[in-house]
Amino acid sequence: MSYSITRLISKSRKPITILFTDIVDSTRLWDVRGDVKGRLLVDQHNRLVFPIVKKFHGDVVKTIGDSVMATFLSPEHALRAAIGIQQALANYRNKNKHFNLEIRIGMHTGMALIERSDVFGDAVNVAARIEGCAKANEILISGRSEKNINRNKYYLSKTMSFIPKGKTTEMAVFKCDWEKLPSQIEGINFNALLPMMGRQRHSMFIYVSGILAMLYFVLHNYLRYIFADQENVYLLSFSPEQILTVHPIMTGLLLTIGLAIFALIKYLSVMPVFLFRLIKGGFGYSVVFALSLVVLANLPDVYTYNSKLIYLESKHLFVEVLQDEALIRENPSLSSKIIKTANTRDLFLLADVREKREMVWNKVLIGADEYGWIAREIPPSFGVAETRLTITNKFYLKYSDLYALSIGLLGFLWGFLSFSIRPL
Repeated sequence: MSYSITRLISKSRKPITILFTDIVDSTRLWDVRGDVKGRLLVDQHNRLVFPIVKKFHGDVVKTIGDSVMATFLSPEHALRAAIGIQQALANYRNKNKHFNLEIRIGMHTGMALIERSDVFGDAVNVAARIEGCAKANEILISGRSEKNINRNKYYLSKTMSFIPKGKTTEMAVFKCDWEKLPSQIEGINFNALLPMMGRQRHSMFIYVSGILAMLYFVLHNYLRYIFADQENVYLLSFSPEQILTVHPIMTGLLLTIGLAIFALIKYLSVMPVFLFRLIKGGFGYSVVFALSLVVLANLPDVYTYNSKLIYLESKHLFVEVLQDEALIRENPSLSSKIIKTANTRDLFLLADVREKREMVWNKVLIGADEYGWIAREIPPSFGVAETRLTITNKFYLKYSDLYALSIGLLGFLWGFLSFSIRPL
């Protein structure tokens, strides 16, 4: 057991560049500005740092109080991000006299244990020590990082040597004169993207789950009947070369889209603000639609203005399958040739009904000018009760459904307009 764990941990050990930022005199900042204003300054710092890390192909691992820890595969990308961060903060200080926040940055390249939500190892500790040696507005990098970077291009100069705590070998540290370099932050829209940190991810998971549940309900209770009622569209479901099908592939497609969205939420580090708003709006629609449907369905007609009346009635009768592996036969007989197998919730258009030998058979459309017969019930046998195989009905869109679908739009507006940016 212990060998397996050791082997698994060893496989996660990879070369990486670690970057730390830290706000200078943060204790005094909070004491002078107070908790609220101090927190807002830290939040503004995070919102400047995160998009820059993203631009240079880095990942924000975590925030530790007023510090940010990020990782990069390339030391040069990490340095360019550090330069961009200092430039962005300098620009913001020039534009806003109340923003006097200054940071120090340290970075180091080495081997580290990379896990899904954190990074561990010697490289992390060394990077933190180097950051602690930096002064306000400085960028310090280790000699190991400097070996992979053009010293002259980035105005790197050796500033000191020190022995990190717990080490026995002296390490060279280089300073980047970033003020001499051209802007690294051209084209970055600091307000267009929001970081996907813990609370944002949790909110998105809840919102998307609600939206998918609502979409599945609408698909299963409304859309599949409306699509199937159009015979030309319905027949597409029996044509393998057609991408668009009625059921059950639409449900599978919805599930696939949902899984893809969950994967994106899990691994994306930023998301457009407008998409945040749309997702919260969709969640608001889902909640208000569900509540409206429950309330309207249980109110007397006198209060719902004939909500129980039918708004839309299907042209066809549907045969819905209630059991998996239900057999469709060539003729209405248990001895007839099996031509198709149906599963639970499959829909077929009813063409005819025939009673034969005390069994009721439904003639259903299974393809272009192709029909088959499926029993309504499986007759009882010794020790086995009668089993209902299919149910025949029409689709009705009631006014209560229509009202709920319409009222849901108010929930969308509420969600879209009430979206607020949480502090990072």
